[in-house]
Amino acid sequence: MDLVEAKKNLESLHQDKEKLQSLNHLNSTFQFKQACQHRIHDIDKQINNIQRNIKRYARP
Repeated sequence: MDLVEAKKNLESLHQDKEKLQSLNHLNSTFQFKQACQHRIHDIDKQINNIQRNIKRYARP
């Protein structure tokens, strides 16, 4: 795994998550709210996987 690419992906995922969390869901449909929550959950999984792989393959 390329460490630089992994860090770029992490930054991108964090930005996507922040954008989704900053949306005003006050007048949104239930489906849209669910889709956002599902995407945030997927992003969290991806972030955790990348962080775990960085720790696993990091050289001491």
